[in-house]
Amino acid sequence: MPVLTVLARRTARLRHDRRGGAAVEFAVILPVLLAIWAGMTEMAHAIDEWRKLTQLGRTVADLTAQGDTQNPISATVMNDILASATAVMRPFDTSKVKIVVSAMGIDAKNPSGPPLVCSSVANVNGTPRSQGSAAGLTVPDGYRMPGMRYVLAEVSISYTPMIGSALVKLAKGVSNTITFTSSAPWPTRGGQAYGTSTYTEVVLPDDQHANCDGTKIVR
Repeated sequence: MPVLTVLARRTARLRHDRRGGAAVEFAVILPVLLAIWAGMTEMAHAIDEWRKLTQLGRTVADLTAQGDTQNPISATVMNDILASATAVMRPFDTSKVKIVVSAMGIDAKNPSGPPLVCSSVANVNGTPRSQGSAAGLTVPDGYRMPGMRYVLAEVSISYTPMIGSALVKLAKGVSNTITFTSSAPWPTRGGQAYGTSTYTEVVLPDDQHANCDGTKIVR
């Protein structure tokens, strides 16, 4: 039998042979399936951490807004409030979480302007806000009333993807971390009334012995 005829028959047989086709198809689609699985896992993990961070902001704001048996809030009580991050964020690492808590006020003479920072504290990773007009902040809806006082908790954390961080590093100019941020305004429920106002003000322990309208506070 001529060699060309044999080769032609074998080629025809190979062309119609379907054995191993499923393995080839699986090898082609496997990377796509793994990418989808990794993406869904990463997204679920990231959403869970962001949800915990949002809960932390609300917890810190709520606890601070309740005030203390004294005014300003004692450093011990404030440290306990900041330390709540460990319990709220569990099982996530809180060593890099930033917490800034500020007692905010609305200027009675200029309620449409930016809010005022009355006093502010932060954990070891954060920086307290400076007292005075808070540039870059807007008063939340429902809080724009002359003389209003509220607490603002600002929290943030750097999130590093569990699976994709190594791949992200291969792209030049792209950071392998994402910063999650959340802020929670909360109306004061403790503290002391100031002047003739019906609102109460919570004074934080690192304040310079004065509340938002400049009245000196005796510890």
